[in-house]
Amino acid sequence: MGNKMSPEFSRLVARMVNNPDPRTEEEKALKKYIRLILLVARKYVRHGVEYEDLISWGTIGLMEAVKHFDPSRSTNFKAYAITRVKGRMYEYCISNMTNISVPTHIGKTKVYAERMTRILDQEPYLFANDFMPSDIIQEWEHPEEVNLSAFAQKEVRHIKGMVNKIAINSKTTYNTLMRLAYLSMVTELNEEDTNEFVTTSSKDDIEQNVTVREITAKLVKNIGEKKTAVLILHHQSYNNEDIADQLFEKKLTPRRITRQAVRGLLRSAEKKAKKHVKKG
Repeated sequence: MGNKMSPEFSRLVARMVNNPDPRTEEEKALKKYIRLILLVARKYVRHGVEYEDLISWGTIGLMEAVKHFDPSRSTNFKAYAITRVKGRMYEYCISNMTNISVPTHIGKTKVYAERMTRILDQEPYLFANDFMPSDIIQEWEHPEEVNLSAFAQKEVRHIKGMVNKIAINSKTTYNTLMRLAYLSMVTELNEEDTNEFVTTSSKDDIEQNVTVREITAKLVKNIGEKKTAVLILHHQSYNNEDIADQLFEKKLTPRRITRQAVRGLLRSAEKKAKKHVKKG
């Protein structure tokens, strides 16, 4: 552990930095950006993650950046290279079950992946044909999408569009971003999550679900369906923009409202909900 390199590895890095005649694009990129890789790698060093391994994976990311960079889409190679380098280091970290902070763009993608999973879990076609929701979610265009219900097709395409915007802003692709999101989701499964998947519902679980339904029905009656929906979506980790989309798609608002309006609805809903739940 630590950010020190062995003598052999130090000599290898020194040869890259001091290469007097880099001939290929890869050699030129290494000479120019190897110090940047070293700097980024220091930020990821922790228990279970070796500094030299991070440098190696970062170098792979840089080589991929050289290979896939498209000047017609962007002229900023450095930003694109950093994204690739960090992505490869991040993959290495989570494959070694290391607790690291999830980058913002991957965190957002996880939320969208979970939303699509909830929708696709309700599709009988997938169950009947032994398809997993992840098969469709991880590909930008999956041939089986045409066999989904009209509602599922519309929702999945809408959410994939949102993820694709994140991918473009992060200078990566939809498929790569979604793969990273799934990797981080897998490493977050703890013992309680696993038990939840393999055990059947107990009497306590059933009673708890009944209680939740009763509270939801009471909230709808007292504060209205729209504010109840805002509360539920907020507690499911939807951001304000997504809540606005959901309210409009569910026809709870005549038009798409602003984030500020969502915040106002949320404050009002929480205040009224506390009062009515306490009464119950």
